[in-house]
Amino acid sequence: MSHVVTWSVRPLAAVALLTLGLAGCGQSDDRVTVQAKAQRFLAAFAANQNEAACQALSSDTIMELESQEGTPCPEAIGELTLGGGQVSAVEVAVTNAKVDLATGESLFLSEQADGWKITALGCRSAGKPADEPFDCELTA
Repeated sequence: MSHVVTWSVRPLAAVALLTLGLAGCGQSDDRVTVQAKAQRFLAAFAANQNEAACQALSSDTIMELESQEGTPCPEAIGELTLGGGQVSAVEVAVTNAKVDLATGESLFLSEQADGWKITALGCRSAGKPADEPFDCELTA
C-alpha cells in the first residue's frame, strides 16, 4: 500500500529555519543526528536486524506497518521493499527531516520526545519537479 507524503515548509517555518540556520542553533547537529539515525536504520534493515530497524520507526509508523501486514513490526518490516543505499542529502526543517538516498528514495523523520524517528520510508517523488508529493512504501 502506498501513501502520498507532501514535503513542504510553511512560510513561518521557513523563516524559523532561516533564523536557526543563521544563528547556528543546532541545525548542523540535527542534520548529523538525522543522518546517523537513517544510516543505522538502513544498516539494520539490510542485515535483517528487524528489532533494531523497528526501533528507528515512530510509534505511528509501527502501528501502520503492523496494520498493513497483520504481524508484529519485527516480522512485518521484512516484507517492505527498500532500495537502501548511501545517504546523498539531508534537509532539516525545524522538527521534520528528509533524507535522500543515492537510489532516489527518501526517508522522512520527525523529532519526537524520544528522539528523531522515521515516519515514512521507501518514498519516491510522485512527479516533476522533485518537490511534488511523494509515493511511499510506508508512512504513518
